[in-house]
Order: sequence, then C-alpha cells, then structure tokens
Amino acid sequence: MIKKFIFHTTFIFAVACLLLLGYWQLQRLQWKNDLISSIELNYNSKSITFPIQDDENNKYEYMNSEIEGKFISKKAMYFFRSNLRGESGYEIVVPVKTKLSKDVYVIIGWVPFEAKDKIDLNFIENKNLNKIEGSLIFSKKRKILIPENDILSNTWYLMNSNEMDVVNNLNTSNYLLKVTNKNYFPEILIEFEHANITNNHLQYAGTWFLLALVNTIMYIYFIYRRD
Repeated sequence: MIKKFIFHTTFIFAVACLLLLGYWQLQRLQWKNDLISSIELNYNSKSITFPIQDDENNKYEYMNSEIEGKFISKKAMYFFRSNLRGESGYEIVVPVKTKLSKDVYVIIGWVPFEAKDKIDLNFIENKNLNKIEGSLIFSKKRKILIPENDILSNTWYLMNSNEMDVVNNLNTSNYLLKVTNKNYFPEILIEFEHANITNNHLQYAGTWFLLALVNTIMYIYFIYRRD
C-alpha cells in the first residue's frame, strides 16, 4: 500500500513540476517578446538628445543619439566579446571628453584577439571627429558569474561605467554610445544587431509539456498493465 502511494505521489509531483516548468517558459516567452518589441520600437524611433541627466534606467537603450567631444584614445579599453559570426575578440571602448556634465564611453568597433597588442589607435584622433552618432547602450550590472576585469592586461569582461570610471578617473554617463555606421572607422569591424536576442522559450515549453505527456502515457500504460 505504501509503495503504491509513493509511486502515485511521485508521478503526480513529477508531472506537476514538468507542467509548471512549461508554464514558466511560456511566461518567459511573453517577457522576451515584449523585450524584443521594446528594443525594436526604441531602435526605429527618431534620434534623441543624449540623456546625460536622465541615465538612471535603461528606458532609452537602443535609441539613436549623438555626442560632441574629443576621443581620449590613450584610455581605450578592450572588452572580451564575440562578433556576430561567433569569432572571439575584443570590442574597443574609448571615452569621449564632452562639454556636457558627464563624459561618455563610445564602443567604436571590434578586433580579433591577435590585433589587440598590434593596433594603433591614433587613427581615432587623426580623423578629428567632433560629432559621432550611434545607438545607446545602458551600463551593465555585475553578476556573480562574470569574471573580474583584468586591469593590468587591459582586458575587460563587464561594460559597467562605474567600474570603468574608477580606473580612468572619469565621471561618465550610464549610457554608452555604440557606433553603428561603418564609415566612421573602416580600420576595424563595426557591426550591430539591435535585436540579436535568442528566443527559444517556445521550444523549451514544448519540451517540458511533451515530457509531461510522455510520463502520463507511461503512467497510464503501467496502470493498465498491472490491472
């Protein structure tokens, strides 16, 4: 009797867990769809004035904006990133000294691993750019699994404006500006996919619901065989 109780209870618990996981994935699906829609809306909206005083949250992220100022190429930082083809390398981030109340970090482009110690960034200042356009990227929060930045080798893992400010002795906006126009710096790879977000939650939900169905069929078959 006890064995039967344990068996039936275990089955009910297992199927309930699978159904809850499936439902949770459907909720994640809706959240991800809303996020992608919000990103699309921001990216396709008209260019806005740089939100230098309104940078406490990410409501302007992926909107287009522009800044005026002078690049400080000697403070360039290299962030470990893969490009859209999946190749590993570094995104180069350079602070810009502005006439505003805060300076701004600009993500100028991507280079492969081997180029990090060879590239001469003088081409940035040689262009004499006083104004640059791009897409707004909000400063990222530190999470437990993100490695600490290697300041000595100038290898960074987290694009957090506060952490960068401590090293560079700057006061910058929580919004970074990502260059999206390839004509600015043809010397490096400039690519941008504003909605490059995986959304596999429907498949995940289907997997959990399918497992619940398979377990139910096996349970019914087992009961039928016993009877």
